[in-house]
Amino acid sequence: MKRIILIMLAVIWLVPGAAFAHSKIEQSTPAVDETVTASPSQITLSFNTDIEKLSTFKLLNAAGEQIATDEVTVDGKTMSGAVPTALENGIYTLKWAIIGADGHAIEGDYSFTVNAPETAATEQPASASPSLESSSTPDATATESPALETASPAASASPTADTATQTEGKDSSSTTSVIIIVVVILLIAVIAAAARKRKK
Repeated sequence: MKRIILIMLAVIWLVPGAAFAHSKIEQSTPAVDETVTASPSQITLSFNTDIEKLSTFKLLNAAGEQIATDEVTVDGKTMSGAVPTALENGIYTLKWAIIGADGHAIEGDYSFTVNAPETAATEQPASASPSLESSSTPDATATESPALETASPAASASPTADTATQTEGKDSSSTTSVIIIVVVILLIAVIAAAARKRKK
């Protein structure tokens, strides 16, 4: 009877020990269900025991698509991998698979959320407006130049028209003077001829 009790006590002590020997996650960055305000540049998982080099993880977005990460490295109890590209806002799932110190393969997953402020994105259109204004200025100048150039021949043509008008006025006045002189000469000749006839 005593042997049975001793065996049962041994089992009671050994079973919890075996259970605690399994590796489990203790800490992570980002943390489980955490909401981060900036895209994480690296993901780190820490376990309660050493894990084998073959341990790894993969990052999935809300659509279930895998996000590229740099090579996962294992150092004792810690497994980490860099995220080379910035993550968009949304929910992400990290699925990990390790081989614990006891040789058991263990898998798990958890989620975290990226909710980065979008102030940088909203400021870009505002900063782009001066470039639009500056680019529109040459267009307006280029549009007005031909009008000015076109108007200048018309302006330069006006002195020519005035000169032609003045020349025509001079020609007409000189012609009138000649006609008057001729008429006066003819009248004098007629009067002289009439006077001669009277004397005869």
